[in-house]
Amino acid sequence: MPRPAWLFVAALVLAACARDGASAKVELCSDLTNLRATVAFLETPPPNATVGDVRGALDKIDSTWQAVHDDADVPDAEDDALLDARDAYQDEIEKVGDDDLFAPHVAATAGVAQALARAYDAVRVQLACASVTPIG
Repeated sequence: MPRPAWLFVAALVLAACARDGASAKVELCSDLTNLRATVAFLETPPPNATVGDVRGALDKIDSTWQAVHDDADVPDAEDDALLDARDAYQDEIEKVGDDDLFAPHVAATAGVAQALARAYDAVRVQLACASVTPIG
């Protein structure tokens, strides 16, 4: 007995959606992996880093953090932790000049920097990104 045409079309649509979802996940994991060094830099900036260097690193992660926030596979608590840590980091250095050394601000930002790294690791685990090795 032949199957209805709608069943065939539905199977094709579901297969295409699964491929698109898997492709988006691979792309997001790739972006997260590429930002590993940036997250490590933010967690422990070198002594000669400027506030501008740190701001640049925070700017670099923005689009990926937004993609994580928009991904249905990442629970809200985890993506909120990531965005909250980024925002707290930015708030700590908001009124500091870009050319100033970051070293005097390490103590004030240490907690949020560690929270950012933990949230990053948690998101990579949640998305089951390949070769998840924690930052810290």
